[in-house]
Amino acid sequence: MKRLILLLLSATVLFACTDALDDGRGVSLESSHEVLEAGGGAVFLRVKATGDWSLKLLEGSDWATLGTNSGRGDRNNILLSFSKNPAESSRRVSMELRCGKESVFLALMQEAGSPETPVDPVNPDPPTPPTPPTPGTYGSPTAAPHWLELPATSADDDFSFFSHDCTLNGNKMRNYAYYWDFDNRVSLWVAYPLCSVYMGSSGRSDAWGYDPLMPAALQQDVSGGYQGSGRYDRGHQLPSADRTANYSLNATTFYGVNMTPQNNTLNTGVWSTLESKVRDWSKQSDTLYVVTGCVVEGSKSYALDRSGHHVTVPVAYFKALLRYQKNSTIGYSDFMGAAFWYDHYEYSQSGKKFSSAQSMSLEELETKLGYQLFVNLSERVDAATVAKIKSEKPAGVSWWWK
Repeated sequence: MKRLILLLLSATVLFACTDALDDGRGVSLESSHEVLEAGGGAVFLRVKATGDWSLKLLEGSDWATLGTNSGRGDRNNILLSFSKNPAESSRRVSMELRCGKESVFLALMQEAGSPETPVDPVNPDPPTPPTPPTPGTYGSPTAAPHWLELPATSADDDFSFFSHDCTLNGNKMRNYAYYWDFDNRVSLWVAYPLCSVYMGSSGRSDAWGYDPLMPAALQQDVSGGYQGSGRYDRGHQLPSADRTANYSLNATTFYGVNMTPQNNTLNTGVWSTLESKVRDWSKQSDTLYVVTGCVVEGSKSYALDRSGHHVTVPVAYFKALLRYQKNSTIGYSDFMGAAFWYDHYEYSQSGKKFSSAQSMSLEELETKLGYQLFVNLSERVDAATVAKIKSEKPAGVSWWWK
């Protein structure tokens, strides 16, 4: 039985300081993670600066190293590597970024470790190695919150629910949730709200890394893309461009749990067009609730991640949308829905075009998937209204295509 613990992570940067430069642009130093894992690893640092800069460790140089100590202009892929913490207390690494006469500082804490088992001088056999992590002990299949974007989950399957939160404009908010398939190393779906507060001007972080909510050994290693083939992109389920309010928020979209091996002609073609349409629709809504997912049942293909793990190549992708607009004159009780399904193969140039003919009702998509979408909608409207929202065909609703 899976441990019913809902894990939440704040995506805020632990510390960042910006001083004004003569040109007004500023200098800053940020991290893709606010806390360093006890077991060791690496995180990405982001430098924002004009001209030449230098970076050095002030504390922690005996257990942490920087991938580079100098550069020029903005950089978002500086690696901070750190070793396992053997102590029962946390420890700190701090660093200084200098650009001209300006200096900023960044401090990160590493979680406390576990003490090593002492060697018995009478019986000096090494201790039994720790048991490898069990997939079912991370996340929760049934303790999901009552958010509108969530599909149904079940305690009887082999998947686990995880979610991330964030702080935006001083308010704690949810970021995204996902349903992790340990065997296939992909999220079957990623669900998230989308509105203007999540989008800004921070841009793309490219902070490829692991999700701290579960052991790296159970995830994809997407730091170098998929090996042995140029066919597959690291395809986001939650697009990077949907989370640009700040660097730290955007970095969470580059976790391996948000990626699948996706054919380049789909990823950069009609799928990219659909992602842009979704952002446009969200800007014309109070909130757009989105589920992006993949289908792995029946797949006979896999890609290799950088660590040599098999990652199943999906046979199809989908997006489900639930629009909410208070006092709307269209839809039902301020809600309306749309869904899209794309078989996963190499698309020709003509197959990259986006049109209303590719849409379907939420009800049709639920039938194809075999599970319920927007399962908590019934808490907002009655059963008859839910049925109307889910059965409405978006191709016949001009709002989606104006």
